[in-house]
Amino acid sequence: MIRVGILGFGFMGKVHFKNWNQLEDASVVSICDLSPIKDLNVSGNIDVGGDPIDLDAVQIYNDLDSMLANEKLDVLSVTLPSHLHCEASIKALEAGIHVVCEKPMALDLNDCDKMIEAAQETGKHLFVAHCIRYWPAYRWLKRNHTSGSFGNLLSARFERLSVMPQWGAGSWMTDTSKSGGIALDLHIHDLDFILHLLGKTDTVESYGLAQGAVNPAHIMTQLYYPGKIVTATSSWMMPESFGFEMRYEVIFEDATVIYRSKQDAPLVVYPNNSEAFSPEGLAGDGYVAEIRAFADIIKGESTELLITPQEAKASVELAWKSIH
Repeated sequence: MIRVGILGFGFMGKVHFKNWNQLEDASVVSICDLSPIKDLNVSGNIDVGGDPIDLDAVQIYNDLDSMLANEKLDVLSVTLPSHLHCEASIKALEAGIHVVCEKPMALDLNDCDKMIEAAQETGKHLFVAHCIRYWPAYRWLKRNHTSGSFGNLLSARFERLSVMPQWGAGSWMTDTSKSGGIALDLHIHDLDFILHLLGKTDTVESYGLAQGAVNPAHIMTQLYYPGKIVTATSSWMMPESFGFEMRYEVIFEDATVIYRSKQDAPLVVYPNNSEAFSPEGLAGDGYVAEIRAFADIIKGESTELLITPQEAKASVELAWKSIH
């Protein structure tokens, strides 16, 4: 049985709790959070379903050192505000514990390097949870692009649209010194997936809009790949009535593929010479898939994840480049 601790119990901490406990061979045994845990509902910009969380069998701590000393953990899920990822991840790795760290890996590239070095020196696994690489519709796109199912990719547009985030103690999410702002919280999802899909690019150009004190609150980035038009747009400027949606539109030589997460049939393929269709087998989200993949690594049943720590660092670098 994989014994799991969770550090930070906001929305993503609850998502990690829910998904670790979906696995038959894993169990969350302890949680550490500075604030008393009162809200046991899992609510955020994406509906992940599930009943309110039951903590009756879970040991609660308000100090990480105490949890590491008293619990025999195999894995620590680090779901703290982004500026705290580095120190906590290294402390767990040096205690001989594998780490799942929420994205972004860190806010500073030097901190990313420190985390990579700690994992290498301790021989423990460090997994940065970029869930979009595991999201069914995005895995489908990656698989079909790699196989050349529809010919060469000509154009790709990715969008991630949301109301202004309200979660996070003291509104840390909109404090760029703690979250990195929209670039490191929201925009990095699609920037990372584009790196996964098309490889590295050193040339980007962005345009942004401010909303009140949040600057930017809306950003569009064009990434240069020879012979292709590739853009990513992220926004915190959507009205409450809109909520959240992620989208992509990809034009291949032989088909156009459109994904809208809020639609009943979210992914539709429009071939050039036949009827449109919706691929099957794309239910679910990327959250539990990434946790299951990491569990398989720990158990020795797999040797490969869809993202390495070095690739997670590259996504941080690209996210900063998109606003500078």
